[in-house]
Amino acid sequence: MSTYSDRARERRHARSLYLELRALGLDVRVEQIPEEPLCYRVTVGGLRSLSPAHADRVVRCVRDNEAGLVQVLLCRWDPDLHAVRREGSCR
Repeated sequence: MSTYSDRARERRHARSLYLELRALGLDVRVEQIPEEPLCYRVTVGGLRSLSPAHADRVVRCVRDNEAGLVQVLLCRWDPDLHAVRREGSCR
């Protein structure tokens, strides 16, 4: 079981990671897995615009923080997430 501070840290990290990915011009989406109705996965489009080493780092970060990113993309945490998503869509 995770503590409140663990969940808060996960939330902060996922929010900043989402903004970082959007700042790189990447398309970050969440998809429901058809075989598992309650499971989701994060997909990132535009990785080819990055160097292979940078793309690998991004993929690792997304995998490590997938649960938090799903929550950010589905806007399930706090009201500030709408503002985070709006900020992430600005270029």
